[in-house]
Amino acid sequence: MSSTTPNTRSALALNPLAAAIALALALPAAAQDDDTRGLEEIVVTAQKRVENLQEVPLSVATISGDKLESAGVENLGDLTAHMPNIHFTETGLSTQVRVRGIGSDNSQGMEQSVGMYIDGIYYGRAQLFRIPMMDMERAELLRGPQSTLLGKNSIAGALNLTTARPQNDLAAKLSIGQEVEFNGTEINAMANTPVGQAAAVRLAVRRLTEDGYMTNTYLDTEQPEKEENSVRLSGIWTASENLELYAKAEQHTFETTGRPIEITYDVPLSDGGLTYNEYLHVLSLPGLDAAQNYERQADQEEYSDNEVNNFTFKVDYDWAEHTITAVSGWLDFNYEELCDCDFVAAEIVPVRLEEDYEQFSQEIRIASPVGKRYEWIAGAYYQNYDQTFEDSIDLAETNFLTSTYPVLKGTAMKRDFAQSSDAWAIFGRVTWNLNDALHLTLGARYTEESKDASKSMNVVSLDDGSIVNDPVIGITYMGAFLAENEQATLLPNPDLPPSEWEPLRHSGHNVSGERDESAFTPLLNLEWDLSDDMMLYSSYTTGFKAGGFDPRSNRVGRFDNRAVNPNAAPPPEDEGDPLQNFEFEKEQATAVEIGMKNTLGDGRAELNVALYHTDYDDLQISQFDGGVGFNVGNAKKTLVQGIEIDGRWLIAEHLTAYYGFAWLDTEYKDFKNGNCYAGQTPDTDTDGDGFNETCDYTGKRGVYTPEFTGNLTLDYYRPLTDKLTFVSALDWQYVDGHQVHVNLDPAGEIDAYNLLALRVGIEGEHWGLAVLGKNLLDEHIVSYSGNAPLSDSQFNTNTHYSFIRKPRTITLEATLHF
Repeated sequence: MSSTTPNTRSALALNPLAAAIALALALPAAAQDDDTRGLEEIVVTAQKRVENLQEVPLSVATISGDKLESAGVENLGDLTAHMPNIHFTETGLSTQVRVRGIGSDNSQGMEQSVGMYIDGIYYGRAQLFRIPMMDMERAELLRGPQSTLLGKNSIAGALNLTTARPQNDLAAKLSIGQEVEFNGTEINAMANTPVGQAAAVRLAVRRLTEDGYMTNTYLDTEQPEKEENSVRLSGIWTASENLELYAKAEQHTFETTGRPIEITYDVPLSDGGLTYNEYLHVLSLPGLDAAQNYERQADQEEYSDNEVNNFTFKVDYDWAEHTITAVSGWLDFNYEELCDCDFVAAEIVPVRLEEDYEQFSQEIRIASPVGKRYEWIAGAYYQNYDQTFEDSIDLAETNFLTSTYPVLKGTAMKRDFAQSSDAWAIFGRVTWNLNDALHLTLGARYTEESKDASKSMNVVSLDDGSIVNDPVIGITYMGAFLAENEQATLLPNPDLPPSEWEPLRHSGHNVSGERDESAFTPLLNLEWDLSDDMMLYSSYTTGFKAGGFDPRSNRVGRFDNRAVNPNAAPPPEDEGDPLQNFEFEKEQATAVEIGMKNTLGDGRAELNVALYHTDYDDLQISQFDGGVGFNVGNAKKTLVQGIEIDGRWLIAEHLTAYYGFAWLDTEYKDFKNGNCYAGQTPDTDTDGDGFNETCDYTGKRGVYTPEFTGNLTLDYYRPLTDKLTFVSALDWQYVDGHQVHVNLDPAGEIDAYNLLALRVGIEGEHWGLAVLGKNLLDEHIVSYSGNAPLSDSQFNTNTHYSFIRKPRTITLEATLHF
């Protein structure tokens, strides 16, 4: 597929069902040989029941725990290389995961459009996507809105991750991997033991240390350095014939020093102007290198320290052929970070961030037996969380900006945000088996949620953290960083005494708010079993993602431009909602999907096809403001549609292919309030004051939306002796060129790329040796780009910083098990 031409892809896109049927007809003939062994069954819990993947009427991709381990999947970033239509990236201040081009942007106040569930517990913050993976049973990707059974925020899709459960066998495993290029060492260990006749306990631990794959030429060090430690203890007890109890406690800590960021683009915004690098040299400051060469320049000792604790308790009780399930979860998460957020070696924008998040959830549900005329599931859900977030820009005496703004020396701009949420829901779905071939499913979820939040921004002293009540310092911050604050109360005038200075007309920055919202999200699905091996389905689903409050915006509402330009006109005293930028609205989706699932060649092949069309209303978008903040708004109308094809093929007795391909089309149908990229002229007056403030992105394609993505895996093994087996796996991923710049700057378009991985090894009865190579073509891949803070507003340049994925890696592996 790496040689697929644009015309070929267009043909497939125009007539995908014909292509799928042609492939379906070809597979049985290609699969014929003397071996009659079929594919092993894949089971999933996408619909809160254990089901055969081929019998689930929705688009699901899954990877087994064994494949996750052998492919060296350390986290979700690695997982996305094995599934089409999913994107993962870190950003300067957050983490993003998108399915079918839809996800949550840079805001600690946003709920996640792609829900992540680990053993049935919702992990509700962006930073939690970075959790390391270990000792897994499987990973499932559910594409499209999943609000009925999984919850209010899974509007783009869901990641359903299942850890390995205790077994009634004595077992242990130790594996060590050594990456030779960047000195990465990963150790995984597992011990499982039965306890009596009815219980079992499982312990899993993991440790990873790694030097960085980028060189910080200013600090003369390799970055990002990693240290990750995880431990999980789980137990299961069959207390009686009808009662099973499961408990799990785990902790993850993951720490990095430095970031995989480099400057990748640097041009002046005016003819004859200077680049950012040239400005730095004129100012006798350390310069930057905009070549894409895995080299960066940063002066701060950046770090990110994260800790996650989870306790899960599950009860399954069989009652009169029904199963009652209760799942309780407590989740605690905190992190501290120092970001060199100017992304150059000059000390300009050092940002400190801290977040604490604590969540409790409880679900109880009852499921009917299967095989009856009516099969149903019903339940209730409750969730509460408390969150605090703070960040600050620290301007020590050595900071460059204090030479331009000496009044700011020894101060910081500090933001404090707190949010609490209570949500409850009732849900249910029923399948009416009209006959042996036709099955009609109706489902619905009703959700209510209340949120309250507060946010303040103040100038504080670096010495003792006390608030500095000086309007001159306050308005200087407001002008330099475009950041409203409580101290910017007066407009300084050197011709008048301070007592006669005119008050500024802005919104201040000490705000609070409350939200109460509800949503009804129905589902309709019709399944038609054409035979034991072929199923067609069509579905109508809806999704809901809660609104909220924006902790990252440096403006909360009305802005007085006299802080930037004393000659600007003051805003009208009666202008609109003075707090309009603090709160953003909920997001809703309506999706239609038509699909087909086939088992072919006497069980030797599978072919699954899904065509989908989804309309999003008020899609939540966070974009860079050109200073040091991000603003959340709502794109009124967004269209997402496409086709997904996946399956397996047992080509020969020892050779199996796994494949997945996706074509994606997205468009903003109504998005007039986009943040302009650097150098772009605003063309839309969104507040009616006669001045254009935003850019109309209507008709444009969104960020992280490659038109075509594809995956192919070839697993091959062959016994060499009675006790020795040769094993190998070739993994390939293709991703079309697409936009990765947060504000849709045309310079943020990246080219198409191919990722190739190969693992070969020898396995004995209780041991294994292997070599794993990733990104063997050594592709330089940009996963996210944004503008270096202040490069536009202070230096009049368009300068991009970018997150870069790992280059080629080679890992030696050794495993012992019994």
